[in-house]
Amino acid sequence: MKRRNVLTAVGTLAFGVGTALGTGAVDVVSNNSDGSFRVVSPGADIRIDPADSLGATVEKNQSIDFATLQPNDLPVATVSGNGGQMVTVQVAVSATRDHDFGDILKLTNNNTDGTDYDVGFTYTGFGADVDDGSIPKSDVVEAFQFTHGSPESIVSSDWADPQYDPQNYVSVSAGTSETVGLKVVQKTSIANSVSGSFAGDSENTVLVDEVTAVANQQ
Repeated sequence: MKRRNVLTAVGTLAFGVGTALGTGAVDVVSNNSDGSFRVVSPGADIRIDPADSLGATVEKNQSIDFATLQPNDLPVATVSGNGGQMVTVQVAVSATRDHDFGDILKLTNNNTDGTDYDVGFTYTGFGADVDDGSIPKSDVVEAFQFTHGSPESIVSSDWADPQYDPQNYVSVSAGTSETVGLKVVQKTSIANSVSGSFAGDSENTVLVDEVTAVANQQ
């Protein structure tokens, strides 16, 4: 029987429209008011770091200045580490286009007794516009996808599962590392919710306010 260990991933995912990015309606999709969410690993001997080789539109140990973003800056993501216990990710993309950021995280199993783990990510809390039904939860879960491997598998919440458990898991053997990618998928319900003129103050629509990384002992 597998034993589940909650690693945690505490933070906020949101789709927001930023301040004016120039003329025209350019929707920015980001993770909260500063575009960040945290993935924390305090247990199960699983270390989480930025990937060694990042996707072309991902920057390491940088910060996105959402106040100065221009349309031609998109898409962009940043990932910063904190000694293997936490990574902070920022994301900014168009709300009307899909984008695959490629590798962004590295999971390392530092267990010394040979224990292997299956690791996945699940969305466990949603914003007010999602809880009240304005934006379907299933669309939100589908919009942000953590991915792994080739052929690619989704290792974050299954939008067809009422409990939003991970669709698949990353198998991380003792003493080895695996990379995880991030993909953003455009959903009409979300794009309609955040559309705006960018002529005034910035808006923010919180979609997910809690993400949890879980590890199952093999």
